[in-house]
Amino acid sequence: MAYAFRPDDPRIVFIRISRGDFPAQGLVFALGLDGREYPLTRVALQQNTLAIQDELCQVERILQRSSTGQASLVIRHASGAAPDHVEPVLFHHSFFLPFVDYARSMPLGGGYAKPGLLACFTHVYDDNDMLRFWESHHARLAGHRNLYVIDHGSPVSPRTVLDARTNVVALPRGDTDHANMARFCGHFQRFLLSQYRFVLHTDADELLVHEDGEAALLARLEADGKDGIEGIGGIVMPGHACDILHDLRGGPGGPGGEGPLEPGALVSAQRSVMLPATGIYKKPVLADIPASWLEGFHQVYEEASLREEPRLWLMHLQSADFDLLLQKNRKWNAVHQTEKDRRISPQNRPGDKESLEQWFARALADERLEILPGRLRGKF
Repeated sequence: MAYAFRPDDPRIVFIRISRGDFPAQGLVFALGLDGREYPLTRVALQQNTLAIQDELCQVERILQRSSTGQASLVIRHASGAAPDHVEPVLFHHSFFLPFVDYARSMPLGGGYAKPGLLACFTHVYDDNDMLRFWESHHARLAGHRNLYVIDHGSPVSPRTVLDARTNVVALPRGDTDHANMARFCGHFQRFLLSQYRFVLHTDADELLVHEDGEAALLARLEADGKDGIEGIGGIVMPGHACDILHDLRGGPGGPGGEGPLEPGALVSAQRSVMLPATGIYKKPVLADIPASWLEGFHQVYEEASLREEPRLWLMHLQSADFDLLLQKNRKWNAVHQTEKDRRISPQNRPGDKESLEQWFARALADERLEILPGRLRGKF
């Protein structure tokens, strides 16, 4: 049995062979897998140990061609047709060490009874006004002590507007990079999963709503197949997603339209119209297993674990208040992004009153515009 390992430099793979009587020159090497041979390049043999320069992960790319096949080291003379030596390869854990996050690979929880049912967390930069709606809504679902706010260097700390029981994790402010924040939140979700059975992540202007109320959602989380209630598992995305709009045309607020949002009051009591959102806006938000989000949190790598819950709604409040959105757009247009983030997610939002009024006029004239359903009134 040959033995593959990486003792120091992750760019070099060593394979120790059971024989040491090979000539130093005139040999070619390959990995055999599922009846095929894949040549190994940039190799050197010293006595019974083969050193492979692996900067481009040639060994790993070969192994990924099969999930169950046994890999073998194939050695032959450069001029010979038949292999001179074929030997199965055993891989030491050091071979995978540079690429495997062992903290993630550990079975989360194991035999440990997690003390918490649900944690809710969000990440925010300089959006304290909208964050207050996020906190009041999700506190009704999980309780303040189970809320976590990741503050990415806001000039005014969220601590100044949140309940003292809500957890705030302060990060130093760096350049805006959506991929970096997605990775951070993936790590933070795993941290919370060590103590909670479920973790909910939404943006600070997003509210997760069960159309039958918080108690119905909590019953689903607690069910675990008991009492005839179907449980929830995997990575969950809502069956519905919508943008709540500030109706400026006239309505409950009088001739000038709906008034500004009042913190502390239910949004559904202050707003009356919404635009359905489809596709990637039905985001994966709730999970009892690790989720690896892509930029923007609209997708996860673990697509096989996704499930849709038809009675869950994701309510997006970004456009629920004209003045708050105008302030937010101006802030985001001014943020400093990494070069990669600027290429993928350039910030060019309506930043003046006239442009934003035109944007709202188009949104409110959209033929898909709906009245907020009665079954959602009082739920957020």
